[in-house]
Formats: sequence, structure tokens, C-alpha cells
Amino acid sequence: MDRLPDEILLLIVDNIRLHRDKYQFLLVCRRWRSLLFKSVNQNVWIRGNRIRPLVLAIQDNPSLGSAIKDLRLHWWSPYTRKKEDHDITPVLPLVAQISQSAEETKEWEDALKEGNQDAWLGLLLLSLENLTGLDMHYTRRPTFLRRVISRAAMREKPLDTKPVLQRLESLYVDASDDNKAFFPNIEFLPFFHLPSMRTVSLDSAVESVHTEMDHPAFKASRGTSPIVSLALRRHSNGSKGMAEFITSCANLEQFKYRHSNQVIWGEQSSGFRPRAFYSALCSQKHSLQVLHLEGTDVDILTDPDEEDHNDPPDNWLGSFADFSKLWDLQVSVANLLIFHMSDRVPRVSSLKEILPRSLKRLYLGSFQNSQLDLVSSNLLELVACREEFPHLEQLVIQTKFMRLIEQPSGPPLTIRQALTPLIEACEDAGIKMNIVRR
Repeated sequence: MDRLPDEILLLIVDNIRLHRDKYQFLLVCRRWRSLLFKSVNQNVWIRGNRIRPLVLAIQDNPSLGSAIKDLRLHWWSPYTRKKEDHDITPVLPLVAQISQSAEETKEWEDALKEGNQDAWLGLLLLSLENLTGLDMHYTRRPTFLRRVISRAAMREKPLDTKPVLQRLESLYVDASDDNKAFFPNIEFLPFFHLPSMRTVSLDSAVESVHTEMDHPAFKASRGTSPIVSLALRRHSNGSKGMAEFITSCANLEQFKYRHSNQVIWGEQSSGFRPRAFYSALCSQKHSLQVLHLEGTDVDILTDPDEEDHNDPPDNWLGSFADFSKLWDLQVSVANLLIFHMSDRVPRVSSLKEILPRSLKRLYLGSFQNSQLDLVSSNLLELVACREEFPHLEQLVIQTKFMRLIEQPSGPPLTIRQALTPLIEACEDAGIKMNIVRR
């Protein structure tokens, strides 16, 4: 074993999932420890009760902090439930680095002594100069975490000369185990100011909750963020189209959003407003490549007083003809084809007028049997214009219920039978077509 080439040892360690199993390799011999130390420690997954021990371990061995590139943090709290009395002598230099006043220093020291996980997490981020990925459960009102992130985002003293979070490339906020969680979207705006950020994926981000934060890191700066991929997943509610996130990006390439009517569980709801998203996304016509927008099966109607009757319907997205790089479009039938369903004068007459030439994949979600004629006629026309959409490779129609479609005469048809002309047209044009069930 001691003669194994370095490349083989590194490959073995990279394919071991659990950190405790990887750690055993460091105990074999000095050569293995020297070779594998960074590889073993570059991915760390901890819970809140392990934040303080990790900070102290880094103070004893700074190379550990330098080795950590990806941090996954679950189950932590900003509240001190059981006050303790820790010796914080090893971390006093870190407190001195981040504090801007004697009062703030005392606040940090008191919280650290009591074992406040939020305070210890703030010090942990100060210690991870090479951190590129952060995957975490978020929590409400994380005072110390906000302080570190906002100062790092604006390169504010005393972090103007420190590489804190300056190499961070990805943020994943997971709230999959808490359907009541909600976080005001401005909580995450500081990450949009960081120079290396590329990917942000959030659960439970909502726009309708009013939260005041005076620090400039919590203000959007239009067209300045290097983020290229933005996903808002479970329990998210963008009543204003997440415009602060979208318009902050200089060259957004991928945007995915899954709507929840819930803003605050049991207290506040807000329906899906596709038009608000479209307005924000128009700032990314030059760069957007992938767009997935998923509404809900239960719609909450927009307040009529908020609508301008000279504008298109609020649940119609709009034309994507000018989105020059868009190749993957996934939206509901109603949000893309609603121009036919309004009493107002339609701005366009067919689907082919609102899709970009760059399109490769079109996914129409939430199909209902009543939309059969609308969908079939538009897609047949689209497929017939193959020269106008030379890159089109795949059409997907998603339906929740595979109910039979009644006919004026004759037996009812399955969706596949009803769409047979379209399926055959796609085969002739070399386009793959799928009908999927949600």
C-alpha cells in the first residue's frame, strides 16, 4: 500500500463519501498525511454543535482552514438556548479582526463565551480563506453571520485586506425539512456583491416580507453581479418577480423558479405573477440560456386594482424572440400561450412569433385537456417552420392527469391519440417529442 502512486491514492480518497472514513488515511503514515491532508479536508459537513470545535481546531492548525473549500452546515441556531462558559482566549485575535468598536467586541465575546452558534459561525467564515462552496440551512436573524457576510461583500474595514469570502463561488440554502421557513430575499443580496460568486440556489426566499437593513450590502446594484446561475426552489414566493436578484446580474445564463403561494405559513399568500418575472428577465436578453418557471396548480388572482388594462394579461409571460441565447424554455401552457385567452387585443397571433431561433428544448407544463386545440395548432405551426427554428430538438408536454379527451362523435381519446398529428410531424422533422405525467 505504501508504494501506491500519488494519483491512485488521491483517486481513492476522492471516491470515499464519509469524512470519518477519509480521515483514517491520514493516520497511516507521514507520506499519506502530507499527500492527502488537503484532499481529505476540502469538503466538511458539520452540524451546529461542531462549529466551535472546528474553529478551535483551525486556530491550532491554520492549514486546516486553508484546506477547506466546501462547507456544508446543517442544524444550527442563532439563539443561545443553554448558556455556557467557554474559554475564548484562542479566538480573541479573530474577534479583534472583525470588531469595529469596543461595544461590538464585548458583544462578540459575550456571545462566544455563552456558546452562541451564530457568533462561532461568524468566526469560522473568517478562518476559511479558500472557501468556494457554502451549503447550509439558513435561519432567521443571524446577527453575527450577517455582519461578517455584509462586511466581506463590501470589502469594509477591517476586511478590506482579508480574503474572507472573496473566493466563494456557490451558495446553496436548503430548507427542505421545514415547510414553514421563510427568508426575506434581501437577506441574500450581500452574496450578489461577492466577486467570485457564480451559482446561487435558495429555498424559502420570499419578497413580500418587509425587512429594513441599512447596510449597503443589502441593497441591489444593477448589472454588477458575476452570478450566472440562479435557482429559487422549494417554498419560494417572488411577488415582484425577484427583480432585485435578476437585475443585479451582469450576464445571467440560467434562471429556475418554483412558485409557492405561501409567503408566511398560515398568514400571508401571494399568487404567481409571471409578468413581473418577465419584466426583470428582459434585462438578461443578451445572456439567458435556460429558463424554467413553475407556477402552482392553485392560482391566487391578482388584485384588479393593480392591473393596467392597456398591458398584456398579468399571467402571460411575453415574447422571447429577442432572447438571443435562450435554448431551454420550460413554462406552463397558460403562461406562454395566454395571448389567445384574453378579451384584449392580442399582441401576437402564434407561438412561433414569441420564441427565439436559438431554442433547442421547449417544455410546456400544466397542460389541460381544454387547451388541446390551442397547443396542437401552435406546435404544428412551429414544427412546420423548421427553417426558422433550426436548433429545435425536443418538445415536452407535461400533464398532471391522463384523462381521456371527449370527442363530438366517436370514443374519447387519450392525450397521445389526440396529439397523433403533432407526434408524426415531429418525427418527420427529426424532433423528439415526449408526453410526461407530473
